[in-house]
Amino acid sequence: MVSPQLKAVYQRAWVLQQRADDLPELQQTLISEALEELQAVLEELQASEAELHLQNEVLVSTRQAVESERQRYRELFEFAPDGYLVTDANGRILEANHAIATLLKVSQEFLVGKPLLVFIDQPDHVTFHRTLDRLQELDNLQDLQIRLRSLQRSPFDAALTVAAVRNTSGQIVNLRWLLRDITERKQVEQLLANLNLELERQVQERTAELQRALEFEAGLKRITDKVRDSLDESQILQTAVQELAIVLGLICCDTALYDLDLATSTIRYEFTAAVNTAVSPSSQGQLVPMTTFPEAYRQLLQGKYFQFCEIDVNSSRLSAILACPIADDQGVLGDLWLFKPQQEGFSGSEIRLVQQVANQCAIAIRQARLYLASQVQIQEMKKLDQLKDSFLSTTSHELRSPVTNMRMAIRMLKVALAQERAAAEESTQLAKRNAVDRYLNILDTECDREITLINDLLDLQRLEAGEHSLNMETICLHDWLPPVVAPFQERARDRQQTFQINLAPNLPVLISDPATLERILAELFNNACKYTPQNGQITVTIQAQPGAMQLQLSNTSGDISANELTHIFDKFYRVPNADPWKQGGTGLGLALVQRLIGHLGGTIAVASTARQLHFTLKFPLLNLPS
Repeated sequence: MVSPQLKAVYQRAWVLQQRADDLPELQQTLISEALEELQAVLEELQASEAELHLQNEVLVSTRQAVESERQRYRELFEFAPDGYLVTDANGRILEANHAIATLLKVSQEFLVGKPLLVFIDQPDHVTFHRTLDRLQELDNLQDLQIRLRSLQRSPFDAALTVAAVRNTSGQIVNLRWLLRDITERKQVEQLLANLNLELERQVQERTAELQRALEFEAGLKRITDKVRDSLDESQILQTAVQELAIVLGLICCDTALYDLDLATSTIRYEFTAAVNTAVSPSSQGQLVPMTTFPEAYRQLLQGKYFQFCEIDVNSSRLSAILACPIADDQGVLGDLWLFKPQQEGFSGSEIRLVQQVANQCAIAIRQARLYLASQVQIQEMKKLDQLKDSFLSTTSHELRSPVTNMRMAIRMLKVALAQERAAAEESTQLAKRNAVDRYLNILDTECDREITLINDLLDLQRLEAGEHSLNMETICLHDWLPPVVAPFQERARDRQQTFQINLAPNLPVLISDPATLERILAELFNNACKYTPQNGQITVTIQAQPGAMQLQLSNTSGDISANELTHIFDKFYRVPNADPWKQGGTGLGLALVQRLIGHLGGTIAVASTARQLHFTLKFPLLNLPS
């Protein structure tokens, strides 16, 4: 597109070109050159005009955009929800939007030209001046809190953000202020602060409750451990009362036991805090008829606790009282009474603690009473046992004398018959005498068994009464044992049994009572021969061990169960079906052996393997007293 001015210049140049044809050749040349230069200039001018036209269009477009942005800024400024102000460097208002006017309840026109300081509450003036001073060094400040006011509105909290606009010299041209009403936010913050305080208070209370619960639990464990380990009613009640008073911080605490037949309650123990002992008389030992407080004892006898308040006549102050029964599934045994200042009262956790302590007391009292009853029964049994032992000793002595006389008479009769038999010649008389001999042998054997039983009973009674004396001597087993074993080896040969003795070389001497030791071994060897079947084997092995002499007796035996082995040392116990020779017995032998070995300071153990029974004896290696 070419402007009219350029078109006119082009037209004029064309006209000059036409007229130049009529001029002299030299002038035509000059005019042609001038026109060519003019043409070049016109083309450049046309290009510049086009470029200027394009720039003009851009400028128009930019101006329109700026205007649009200015309008948009104006709209944003005007209709923004927060208050906007533009002031000069000294804080005089140049512009104000609708929001700030609404906040201050004034018109926008009224704000323009007014110092911003006019609308700031008096206590915050210093803060405002400091803000202006800081803006000399900073470009913006954010989230400052200040209180605004106007004649139409009371002071309110606002959040303030300010930015400085500077010129090329760095000087402040104006200030742009953003102000937001934070009254609701402050209210929410205050509400949150109050909630935080309340939450903190609840946490503290809960922490205190938990701490109290831990203290209660520790106190309950301490009380439970003490009353559980005691079998004395007085100690149980004293512990419960004292510990409860300490744990709960009581003024006083007492406990009573009931006599349901007489309908009375006796205060067994009382604990009073030191500050109250001078003004509170003791009630310990007082007998209280239940008819005095029928309603209270009716609840307690039903296993129910209750609490109430009463006036202390000595101090004219109220006290909180908790009464809790000491009861179990068998009934009510007594009660606990606890006293606290009225303003404190008893909480649920404290009541639960008292109930748990009362339950533990009930269990402990029942145990103590059962223990006391058992002790009485044990004493009665001991008396009966002493009577039995006395009777057994007397009876044994009374039985032994006639039996001994009987045996002596039998033996004298046998001697007389033997002498008479030497003179007899008839066969019929000899047959009769043989029958008499058999009967006499039976009588002699039975007398021996009776005397053995009586001697065993007497020995057991002396051992249990501690009346069995010892005569300790030095024993060389290599020399002492063979004569003891010889009769049993002969008996074993008669029964086709193998009786073997294994003595370790260089055995140390044994310090013991020879008679008692011989009695022990004789009983064990007798048992081995008695319970070992035909063709069975009996082995005695003796060897030294550190500090002890060990003797092990093993013999062939039938199967013996573990349960039977546990009773093998019981008095009058005999292993069923274990006597292949059917010799019978009283069952006192091994019981006597065990007690005699214990009397010598030794031990005996029994074990059973595959068809073998093993008795292991250990005797301490002692020194004779000098």
